[in-house]
Amino acid sequence: MMTNQLTRRINNSLDSDTRSRNRRSVTGAFLLLLSTGMAAYAQPRTGFATYMSYDPTKLTYTLSQPLLYQSPDPTVYGPGPYPVFVWVPGTYEAFMDPLSLLFVTQMAQRGFLSVSVQYSNTETVQRCSDYTPRAQGVFDASRATSAISTICSMSAANCRKGVVTSGVSQGGVLAILARNYAPSVSAVYALSSGDYNNAGIPIDLTACLAKQNTAIPASRLTIVNGQSDPSFGTQSATQGTSGYSCSAGSTQCWSPTGNGAGWYLIPDALVTDGVADHCYFDVGGCNDQFDPNWAPPATNNWSLKPNLDWLASLGTKRVFSRTGQ
Repeated sequence: MMTNQLTRRINNSLDSDTRSRNRRSVTGAFLLLLSTGMAAYAQPRTGFATYMSYDPTKLTYTLSQPLLYQSPDPTVYGPGPYPVFVWVPGTYEAFMDPLSLLFVTQMAQRGFLSVSVQYSNTETVQRCSDYTPRAQGVFDASRATSAISTICSMSAANCRKGVVTSGVSQGGVLAILARNYAPSVSAVYALSSGDYNNAGIPIDLTACLAKQNTAIPASRLTIVNGQSDPSFGTQSATQGTSGYSCSAGSTQCWSPTGNGAGWYLIPDALVTDGVADHCYFDVGGCNDQFDPNWAPPATNNWSLKPNLDWLASLGTKRVFSRTGQ
């Protein structure tokens, strides 16, 4: 399919608010997809599918949404089928923006059938009553048309080998809730997420995100937030969802078993622009200009590479930074 035809098909599947915000990033991201090493494996390594997501206007699971998938290089990982990675973008973000593509390509390079899902994500005020049906729309394994059922039915997928999830902001919340609806989820890496949103009018999310209300074990969950995130940049919001508690003022808190689960609250001094905000992984705001202290090959405990390595181990092994950061 030609680039402009595929981009038009994707944009048509998004609601008007998302299209107006993301048309440029989706088009640019698709061109990036073609210009990387993925291009040589465009068929059959990459592709698109659709699933039935939650429609908040009808309160039904009848909204057709796209997903992007990339399988590993078979010369490295064999012909498959492979374990599965699912990325969930944040509010107003597209499933093919540069951040989404970074996660998808990185996990495919670790041997996973890697998938990014689109969903209705344009509400600016979000409560548990908004998060839970969206999480079900993506991860309800009992419904044949959900994203996870669609993915697990692919010939390249073997969900019995493990399913791992990741997401940012609202997407991070959905990733954390994934195991509530998909028992095959083995581990979760969430960015900018927690059980109390302090931005604007504070929203208590403990009813769905306090540790006792999520099915993913604390020993298989990693949360990384920024200290200056107006939404989730507090120790209480971070550790309340994680399930691991450390002394007041801690910036890192890891499982006593040493398996690498836990949380990190990034101090401002560690990011390039000096403000560890909601998009701490970007320099100068949410702009897809990735912070070199976060993007590969950076190896800080809060950086992308060690957290994806941990996720690829199904949440069982972390290589900690030699500097302790």
